[in-house]
Amino acid sequence: MFVSDILSRKGGLVHTVTPGTSVGQISQQLSTRHIGSVLILDSGDSVAGIVSERDLVHAFARHGAAALDLEARQVMTRDVVTCDPDDSIDHVMQLMTRGRFRHLPVVRHGELLGLVSIGDVVKARLEEAHHETEALRAYIVAG
Repeated sequence: MFVSDILSRKGGLVHTVTPGTSVGQISQQLSTRHIGSVLILDSGDSVAGIVSERDLVHAFARHGAAALDLEARQVMTRDVVTCDPDDSIDHVMQLMTRGRFRHLPVVRHGELLGLVSIGDVVKARLEEAHHETEALRAYIVAG
């Protein structure tokens, strides 16, 4: 199974903000949309960074309530690891585990195509395991 399989099911909707968006606005978006991160796009619509719930926790721990007035550019993770639609689910799981993050933008040739979460990846892997189990069961029964 591949990242493209996940995107074909869930779609390519990605919540994005600009580098000047306040932490307060980002926090509100994460809460109301029930999401765990937003991507920061530069003026050319390229991924400049990502702000996750973890980034917000770090900002509040360092700055207290004043963090609400900080801008995305001040708290975002800049070196964003991305994946390609042709990457396998196993590869994406390795990237997420090694990097200790839960969201990966899907990018091809500089174009943002979507975002996959650890939940998307686990769900896809469970479906794949279920299909493998069913195939083995059918093989044994036909035996």
